[in-house]
Amino acid sequence: MSKVVTVFFYLLLISISNIVFAQTADQCEVEHCVAQKPTVVWLRPPGLDIESNGVTITSGPMYDLMAYLSGFLDNYHHQFETYPVKRAWSLIKNHHSSEQVYCFYGASFKEKRTEWGYFSQPTSTNLPLIIVSKRNLQPFANNNDAQIAKGHFTSISLQNLFAHGFKTVLYNDVNNAYADAVEQWASDKNIVRLNSLDKDLGIHTIALLKNGRIDFGYVGHRELSALSEEELDSLYVYQVSELSQKVRGTKRLLCSKSELGQAVTKDLNGALERAFSEPQLSQTLREINFSSDAYPVLLKPLFDERWKTYMSSRKQGYYVLP
Repeated sequence: MSKVVTVFFYLLLISISNIVFAQTADQCEVEHCVAQKPTVVWLRPPGLDIESNGVTITSGPMYDLMAYLSGFLDNYHHQFETYPVKRAWSLIKNHHSSEQVYCFYGASFKEKRTEWGYFSQPTSTNLPLIIVSKRNLQPFANNNDAQIAKGHFTSISLQNLFAHGFKTVLYNDVNNAYADAVEQWASDKNIVRLNSLDKDLGIHTIALLKNGRIDFGYVGHRELSALSEEELDSLYVYQVSELSQKVRGTKRLLCSKSELGQAVTKDLNGALERAFSEPQLSQTLREINFSSDAYPVLLKPLFDERWKTYMSSRKQGYYVLP
């Protein structure tokens, strides 16, 4: 082959390479290089705080909160999916990839979970935990219960309710502050244990109250806000004295124990440090968190006060575990 022909083919290959590169660059610019970014799949259980199409979460107050937080992590592509809690834990434990990681948003810190996952710092704080009953439980309260915690509901002790033989429900694979307290103070006769379901557990708890299987149960404000006025009038709402005074960090992201999972939680922690230190970002995150839990407006001053307390605890260099 002559030198002229060789040089011609060499220049032709360079031209083709430049064209392909230019097309790829243009495509990357248009698509924001999504294909080149690892994917974070944010997981939530079925509930009233999300709307979904199949397993894909498409809207809802909790979706808004996760989407806002994901905006701080622009090095990743983000998906939002819903599964029952048991399935979500299985995905986090068993799926390890350099291209995709499963992360459960809203997880409570448990030491045992660190064996198979990485936790982020908390992204919110708590309000007094409430329980619901069809019975007037105030006659069974201790004399000190009424004033033991600041809030807008009558305060009552779990320990005292269990001492009087009352029953509540716990769902398998759901571990939170309420479940920990029940396990600590209740006996088997006080607990109805059920598998976690593919529907809102708070609404299912209310159904158990209606049919008499339990005497009281942990129900969120969002479930209460979904009830009719007639249904609300048939229920008594209390705050748990043992779980109402302490300000705790809540809503952590729990990712698979992989290099990617570690990177995502580390990056989120860095983003939270910046967000909490900037008043405008902190205020926005506070407002989105308040809305995501459907707290009534009358609790806004208390939530703002607790947010301020929690922010102060962060500045002092310690975090109160949920």
